[in-house]
Amino acid sequence: MSISEDRPIVVGIDGSTNSLAALRWALREGAAVGAPVEVLHCWTAQTLPDLVLAPAHELKIASICMLHNEVEAAVAEMPDPPTVTEISLSGDPAGRLVGRSAHARLLVLGVRQTTVMRDLAHGAIGTVCRKQARSPVVTVDRAGSVSWHHPLHPELVSG
Repeated sequence: MSISEDRPIVVGIDGSTNSLAALRWALREGAAVGAPVEVLHCWTAQTLPDLVLAPAHELKIASICMLHNEVEAAVAEMPDPPTVTEISLSGDPAGRLVGRSAHARLLVLGVRQTTVMRDLAHGAIGTVCRKQARSPVVTVDRAGSVSWHHPLHPELVSG
């Protein structure tokens, strides 16, 4: 097996309909090509009440629960699912996803509806990932439409 065949498909989820469509696509792709799938959820305090009322351990527990429930539901729909690793990390989703892309076969994301305020606060996650990822990026919308985006520097993928 080559290094690229050992690399996982990394999919970022946030619980939105589009990210769950991306999760299901990534799982089907992993099963089809025999690749493991890493499912990543990044958590951080988003609002003032989160900052004041939700200690970090509660945000992490909520992240782990959401991640596990969504993965379990998606895998249950499959007759022969790939190997799945669930990862809950604190921090900037774009940075974490770009970091994981360094060892990934693919980075899969749901197409997001953006708002100016969210983009200013966190950067457009999909845009950052498409520009900086070290692997091809696949975006999936809730209808299952798929778009492929290749890295600007393909020599980085061979790593």
